[in-house]
Amino acid sequence: MNQKKEMRRRQFLKNSTMVILGGGGILSHASQMKSEEKDKSGPPKINAYRVLGRTGFKVSDISIGHMANLEILNALLDTGANYIDTAESYGRGRDEITIGKAIKNRDRKSIFITSKLSLKKKFTKQGLVARTHKCLERLQTDYIDCMMIHAASDIKTIKAQEFHEAMTQLKSEGKVRYVGLSNHGSNWADDPKESMEKILLAAASDGRFDVMLLAYNFMAREMGEKVLKACAEKNIGTTLMKTNPVGLYHEIKNTVDGMQKEGKDVSEFYTKLLAKLKAKSAKAENFMKQYNLINPKDIRDATVRFVLNNPHVNTVCFTYNTFDDVESYIKLSGSRYSELDERKLVAYTKGCDNLYCRHACGLCEPHCPYKVQINTIMRYNHYFEAQGREKHAMSHYAQLPTAKADRCHNCEGFCEAACPFNIPIQGLLILAHRKLTLA
Repeated sequence: MNQKKEMRRRQFLKNSTMVILGGGGILSHASQMKSEEKDKSGPPKINAYRVLGRTGFKVSDISIGHMANLEILNALLDTGANYIDTAESYGRGRDEITIGKAIKNRDRKSIFITSKLSLKKKFTKQGLVARTHKCLERLQTDYIDCMMIHAASDIKTIKAQEFHEAMTQLKSEGKVRYVGLSNHGSNWADDPKESMEKILLAAASDGRFDVMLLAYNFMAREMGEKVLKACAEKNIGTTLMKTNPVGLYHEIKNTVDGMQKEGKDVSEFYTKLLAKLKAKSAKAENFMKQYNLINPKDIRDATVRFVLNNPHVNTVCFTYNTFDDVESYIKLSGSRYSELDERKLVAYTKGCDNLYCRHACGLCEPHCPYKVQINTIMRYNHYFEAQGREKHAMSHYAQLPTAKADRCHNCEGFCEAACPFNIPIQGLLILAHRKLTLA
């Protein structure tokens, strides 16, 4: 850790100790009700809590997704953030171990922990029970607040008898309190291919799920809003991911400029691809200049306030790689969506809408004759670009069992022809491959 980062860490931890109340680090009810207009000079803290559906638990509106290390997680808990999203597969169990260390000397009842089990491979009731016990061991806790099906890929999965029987047993033993599921959209490994909307609406009607984790942002509203409304009607808790679609313009511009500066012999395909992407990004550039937006962070806060403005949203999960990330996101707790925010996002949508491949959409994927997992690859690209999880994204991309995006080089562009949003998805896939393989 360099000197500047170490000083930053020490100052953050020094400030944070001033707001810890008791072992749990959770703010008092009076502190929870303070609005963002109050004292801004101290360390960041959670200013708003929302009831997580039928669980009745009051969760912080800004919550904890992937975190880089124990110190960052402790700093987050000290702000009053009390919802943690993890999974057995995150860091191959290392994330759960980190969480276990962080909660060891805190008030367990003040923290809501969600973990996840993948049902992609063959599973049994006994196997799922055993895997849950492994999660409990790593978390060093007697119970998991909510156990989710990880990335439920179809309606058949959400109705898996083995999973529900295992959860019923674990509930009776006090090892699991609630059941939920997450969804990232379809991929070519799924048959039939079912959308996030179809799967989550079916789960809402099923009646056995208490919490859902879904993708929702200002450029991908319709599908998410249908699910959020259905969850509100069924009193199902809602947690969000992939709430910030901003940043691709800068990614494309930097990549295109970099390729041209390399001075290598660029094929005719790349020449056409770069010209197409530059034409698309030129429209976005006018918007960036108009609002003097130097980088994605200049509009990020508005994207967060947008999703929090939806009354059906309970909490929003973020990735925290640095102490700066902690401050940047926690400061948004309880903040209000403004008219200026709305104008920025409307203008951004007009300027950059055809540069954003919608999370969990999957509409173009069935049209690919080579079975490229478009939705999944663009999700890994999001992990790499927006979340700073480069190794995670590259590792998962390398393990894809079907064709990778290098297959897109000499394709006719079936995905682009099928895209209802006029997105140059073929080009974006090729750029994603270049990044995810460091080609």
